[in-house]
Amino acid sequence: MTALLSTSAVGKHYGSGAARMPIIDGLELSIAKGEFVSLVGPSGCGKTTLLMCLAGLLAPSEGQVRFNGQLVTAPPIGLSVVFQDYSRSLLPWKSNLDNVLFGMRRVQLSGPEKRARAVEILAAVGLSGFEAHYPWQVSGGMQQRVAIARGIAAQSQLLLLDEPLAAVDAQTRADMQDLLLDLAKRFNQTCVLVTHDVEEAVYMANRVLVLGPRPTKVVREVIVDLPMPRDQLATREDPAFLHARHEVMALIRGMRQGKALA
Repeated sequence: MTALLSTSAVGKHYGSGAARMPIIDGLELSIAKGEFVSLVGPSGCGKTTLLMCLAGLLAPSEGQVRFNGQLVTAPPIGLSVVFQDYSRSLLPWKSNLDNVLFGMRRVQLSGPEKRARAVEILAAVGLSGFEAHYPWQVSGGMQQRVAIARGIAAQSQLLLLDEPLAAVDAQTRADMQDLLLDLAKRFNQTCVLVTHDVEEAVYMANRVLVLGPRPTKVVREVIVDLPMPRDQLATREDPAFLHARHEVMALIRGMRQGKALA
C-alpha cells in the first residue's frame, strides 16, 4: 500500500559538540491513507518534536519526511495540525466562524462555498449557534472543537493531532474521542495522534507506534484488532483492547524502569 506519509532515517538534534542533544535517531514510519495511528512513548522522548518534523514546521537534522511522495521542506498543502494548546492557536480577535475560515485559506472554493462548509463543520462538532462567538466567549471544550473544526475544514488529507484532548475533563475527553473518530471517517481523513494516554491511543487507533526513550525511534508496532465504530464501554471491555493496552503499557513501564526492550 502506498504511504501517504513516510520517514526515512529521520534524526533531530539540537546544539553541537559537547552541547549536542539528540532527540530523534534514525526513525522510520509509514502511514497509509485512511489510517488512524497513535504515537506513544515515555515522557520527554520527543513525540511533539517528531510531530513538528512530520508537519514541516521543524526541519530534521538527518533523513527525509515525505508526504504524498513529495519531500517535506515546509508545511505542505493537504496537511493540518491541531495543537495541544488549542486556546492559544485560535485567533482571539476572530469569531469561531472566522477562525475556521482562516484555516481554509488554501482551499479552492468560492467565498460563499467556504462559508457554507465552515458552518457545516461547526455544526458537525456541535457548535451550531456559536459561529459569531469569539473563542474567549466559550468554554475550553468548545474552543477545542473550534480548533478541530479548523483542521477538518482545511480539507486536509492528513490531520496531525498533538495531544488535543489533554486539557479537558474525562467525560469531555471521551466525547471528543468519539467525535474525532466520526469526523475522520466522515471527511475521509488520515490521522496521526500523539498522546500520553495509553488507553486513548489504543481506543482511537488502527495501529499504535511505541517510541523508545530519547533519542527516539519506533520500537514496537501494536496492531489494534478492534471493529469500527468504537464504543466507550464495549470496546474498552473487549479482550483485544485489554491485550493491546497491556502490551503498550508494559513496554512503556519497562522503558521507564530501564529494562531492555524485548
